[in-house]
Amino acid sequence: MPDKKFTQKMKQNWKDIARKWQSYTPPVKPSKAELYFYEQKIKKLTQKQKNLKALVLGATPEFRGLLAKYKIDTTILDNNKISVQAMTSLIKKKNPKEKVKIGNWFKIPLKPKTFDLVLSDTAQDNIKYKDFPKFFENIHKVIKPTGFWLSGHVHLEKKNYITFKTYIKMYHTNPKEFKSKQTAIGRFFQLAYEPEFYNYKTRIFNFTKVDAKVKQLVKKGQLPKPALKDLCFNIDYAQPIIPLPELISLLNKKFKILDQMQDKSHPAMIIRWSAVLKPRT
Repeated sequence: MPDKKFTQKMKQNWKDIARKWQSYTPPVKPSKAELYFYEQKIKKLTQKQKNLKALVLGATPEFRGLLAKYKIDTTILDNNKISVQAMTSLIKKKNPKEKVKIGNWFKIPLKPKTFDLVLSDTAQDNIKYKDFPKFFENIHKVIKPTGFWLSGHVHLEKKNYITFKTYIKMYHTNPKEFKSKQTAIGRFFQLAYEPEFYNYKTRIFNFTKVDAKVKQLVKKGQLPKPALKDLCFNIDYAQPIIPLPELISLLNKKFKILDQMQDKSHPAMIIRWSAVLKPRT
């Protein structure tokens, strides 16, 4: 069973994230190229099949707007009512066929083999690493044998790794680079292998610890005050994150990869992977 304390912590984190969602850029959320990739699959399905049923894990507004465009019967499943409400306010085109269920992903209150589509973006980042297999199994249960899981993931990229010392040196050398939010996020995630911030047992990358160290350097006068805005997420957050080969290995136990893509429009996108998955029978 999932850790209740961890789950409650993630619920609080997502209240803050929902409020800041509009200011975030990929790779924190889906890019235009990734949404186009998903839309092509959805479009083909709507041409072949009527009365599709979709499940969105979480409240990602971009997914919900896409499903609204094709008037697909949609169920939103999230355990955080406040986050859902905040994300709903960001949707440009509302879906009259959308309904929201507040519930635990580990106790999915839905009938088996119900959905033609399941959509999620970095959903497993909200649960403990040890619970990944159970989470993937639960998704497998609710998808029809002919259905698809459109899934976006953030993963560790070892060849992209830098130390905190290098991170700070990069900022001192070219602080203007970090004014780009997408670049700043990409640099931030390059720290994910750093033992000071990444727990190799729980597989959790702790954003808060990075922020704390940056703030400490600013306080000591070793970084300028603008670094607080340029280098900090300013959110109490930590997420499980693992290398892509390991993630694929876990997914392969329950799903086949039919199609996949990595947006190469920006160096920061190296940590994102999107796929169309089909349940194994």
